[in-house]
Amino acid sequence: TIAFQFLPEEFTLRELQAVYEIILREELDRRNFRKWFLALEQIEETGEERREGAHRPARLYRMRNRNKVEIIK
Repeated sequence: TIAFQFLPEEFTLRELQAVYEIILREELDRRNFRKWFLALEQIEETGEERREGAHRPARLYRMRNRNKVEIIK
């Protein structure tokens, strides 16, 4: 969960994936990353969205327990 230390309180899955890609030094498949991370149940939707550019707004997420440190592989 160290990746969350590089993110704001609320973030998009794309932002989370970008942090993981930097840490791992490899590109990750967007669909697989989304499925994998949501299955871990470490994050929850905030009910808010953020629009960047002309695309559909991205859902915002937050960590369920920011004080808990876990190793996620």
